[in-house]
Amino acid sequence: MAKFINEWDTNQFEAHIHKFVGRAVKVENIEIAGYGNMNFTYRLTLGDQSTLIVKQSPPYCARFADIPAPEDRILSEFKYYELAASDRFLARHSPELLGLDAENKIAYISDLGVATDFSYLYEQKIKLPPETCKKLVQYLASLHKLEITPDVSFENLAMRKLNHEYIFHLPYLTDNEAINLDDITPGLSDVASAIMEDTALRAAAKQLGKLYFKNTRTLLHGDYYPMSWIETPSGLFVIDPEFGFLGLPEIDLGVFLAHMVMSDNFELAYKTINKIYGPYDSELAARFCAAEVIRRVTYVSQLPLINSLSFKEKLLTVSADVMKTGDMEIYENNFYNVI
Repeated sequence: MAKFINEWDTNQFEAHIHKFVGRAVKVENIEIAGYGNMNFTYRLTLGDQSTLIVKQSPPYCARFADIPAPEDRILSEFKYYELAASDRFLARHSPELLGLDAENKIAYISDLGVATDFSYLYEQKIKLPPETCKKLVQYLASLHKLEITPDVSFENLAMRKLNHEYIFHLPYLTDNEAINLDDITPGLSDVASAIMEDTALRAAAKQLGKLYFKNTRTLLHGDYYPMSWIETPSGLFVIDPEFGFLGLPEIDLGVFLAHMVMSDNFELAYKTINKIYGPYDSELAARFCAAEVIRRVTYVSQLPLINSLSFKEKLLTVSADVMKTGDMEIYENNFYNVI
């Protein structure tokens, strides 16, 4: 049997499901489920017309085989779901775990059916519904309050190191040639270069990057943004927690707020957090928010943002100030009632 599931046929899946899910099934169809960069992900249609999802994490990015990636990431995702399953609210917004082949980094989870993510928010044509925003904040509140016993270890260090490079280090290199920003938005390269020459900004990013590795007993999703939230006929689900770990809750809050800034939903999100989340370090959340905005605008993890130089320049200049000061009020002054 081939090592990677992108080479498997129906017979191989049937044998593997029988062993690791405990079901004797007939697989009638194999199709790609989503086009993520990291994993092989397929939807399997079974003989009774039910479906399930199978994911495998190879030691490289599935879409870019020349880019290495930690192959244990599917185990981290599975562990995150196992921990989250102890809370009813979190379990209600998570797919069900069906089986795991830890040796070959293959996981089976329930199929959530026809689903759409929230990437449409970046177009700024449709606002995030207040009730959905409330659920997203409630999810973080429940997640961060989850009791993680002292015997549980969940550092996910390899994925954190990977993320650290792309958030706190590589975007700040003044000789960066990984991406030509002018190919995306003409004029953005000069804007970004001028901002990255700020030594105080680079120092602030470096210091924040150290806090990214601080261990706590708080479970984090690690990549809490619109493409990790999906709407289905059964409601809202949160997926792809492969960057999850035990760390500072302000990391999740900052990432969430960053994408609300970039999609013109910051006012709603910030007010909702302050109303229902509970205590948190606003200065630290603001800095993590700024780091996420800066890396999304200036480096390879691009988003379908409004392609406006003035908008992106505002995102960068404001976020640079926030990174250096930790002052969330700067975002309030600039991104409340944008449109």
